[in-house]
Amino acid sequence: MRGKTVKILIAGAGLAGLSLARALLTRGIRADVVERRPDWTSSGFGLFLPGNASRAFAELGLFSAISQSAVPIRRQDFYDHRGRHLSTVDSERFWEGCGPCLGMPRAVMHKILLDSVAPVPIRTGRAIADVRQVAGGCLVTFDDWSCETYDLVVGADGLNSTVRRLAIDPAPPTYTGNGCWRFFADNHAGIDAWTVMVAKGRTLLAEPVDRSTLYVYAELAQAAGDPRERASRAELQAIFADFTAPLGPLLRQLQPDTPVHFSRIEAVQPPVCFRGRVVLIGDAAHATSPSMAEGAGMACEDAVLLADAITAGDDLDTALGRYAARRQPRVDWVRGQSETRDRIRRLPAAISTRLLRFAGTRMYRRSYTPLLAKA
Repeated sequence: MRGKTVKILIAGAGLAGLSLARALLTRGIRADVVERRPDWTSSGFGLFLPGNASRAFAELGLFSAISQSAVPIRRQDFYDHRGRHLSTVDSERFWEGCGPCLGMPRAVMHKILLDSVAPVPIRTGRAIADVRQVAGGCLVTFDDWSCETYDLVVGADGLNSTVRRLAIDPAPPTYTGNGCWRFFADNHAGIDAWTVMVAKGRTLLAEPVDRSTLYVYAELAQAAGDPRERASRAELQAIFADFTAPLGPLLRQLQPDTPVHFSRIEAVQPPVCFRGRVVLIGDAAHATSPSMAEGAGMACEDAVLLADAITAGDDLDTALGRYAARRQPRVDWVRGQSETRDRIRRLPAAISTRLLRFAGTRMYRRSYTPLLAKA
């Protein structure tokens, strides 16, 4: 579409939507962005950015701002639930030449992205009611019954994407068999690495996101029943009561006024990522369990590659086909590795800890080596 004005609607002003708005803006296209939430108060907890994620955000011209607000994560330490060290991965060395691994609050990343797209109109509290394919584009109806026609509609509206449901796949997200709790904690112990403790069906993880704060993530495998029945703070502390240092004390020191968020972990796998003039990116297209920590990185890579495709000079239909063909193998790899890691976590502790002790670095390299290459 080089040399031609293209009218684009981005549904969703999270990391995926704002990354695409930024990528398009740097290429001379000012998209419309709508966000169904009325404000930005729900900004999540922590982010871990592997090296490929840092590289993708660097392509948006944001690496300096992000690195100044983030904590370098130079290694990953693995322990069993009794505190016995299993292995350490030198992530700094692995990602050398690609980008550093970083930890930061999601809200900080969101503000950096918002500031970077200041010229772009973002309409909050505006939801999409309908999307219809018309000749050469899409007719979008909003929740106030106003209508507008666009050359392209991008669903960057997350796991429970309205755009996906209306235009590509009505199937709801699928429960992965896991539930998780997230919260921030004071880093009294001076933890300076991505640190995880494992037991059968249970994972407790922490990473620094600033000089004094840890992002804490606790996961429980519960294939049967609804994990929301065990969502309380008391259940969290009881489930992980036998976890010792370095992370167990974080749960026992949890204050009554500390916000703790619980959620079922769900995934989506639509049959296609685009149909006609509608395309999905980020979690709307390929949400998986967070075991690869690739959500933000994949969203940003989607944004960069889609913006490249749109501005490469082809017509939009050809551009979308090329984007999908280029992106799908990487999406499939990350999804497959996420599912493999989830299965390992459900193995008996004697097996999973032995794997981490004797093959932890080898498993890490196998999972992430394909991501060293640019998307």
